[in-house]
Amino acid sequence: MGREIEAYGARVRVRRPLAVVGLTVVTLGVYGVVWYYRVNVELRDFGGAYRDRRLAGSSPRRSALAVAPGIVLLVPPIVSLARFVGRVRRAQRYGRSELTSGWLVAVLALALVFLPAITGYVQSTLNELWRRYAAASSSPATDTVSEAELAAAPAPQPGAAVA
Repeated sequence: MGREIEAYGARVRVRRPLAVVGLTVVTLGVYGVVWYYRVNVELRDFGGAYRDRRLAGSSPRRSALAVAPGIVLLVPPIVSLARFVGRVRRAQRYGRSELTSGWLVAVLALALVFLPAITGYVQSTLNELWRRYAAASSSPATDTVSEAELAAAPAPQPGAAVA
């Protein structure tokens, strides 16, 4: 459903946002939890590559458990989603990418009908970030990178602290 690339040492996946939303709806949210876990793993690995202890120290399993079985308690999914958006925004700051709107995610989450749209929205913003690092793609035969994309990829800043 997507292509794997290397983002400064972390293996990440560029996915089709509409496919993510569609699979989340068709599987009644099961794929959404799987997607949530996988993206949290990607963010953790990305943080590890940048030596960011806050990103690298996150627990994808705990985040996914807070969303799936934790839904009956109501508070764990809200806390997990808020921290997830914070992790996404933190990674986007490293890549100098446009930040995900926490307010939009909150509105989509409160309007339960639009809950699957969160996966598509966040994935589209992550795709923008991951494409900046597309210089080291996993499959050169299918994932070609133009010189413009190579020039636009941000330089790693392993010692930089992010607020």
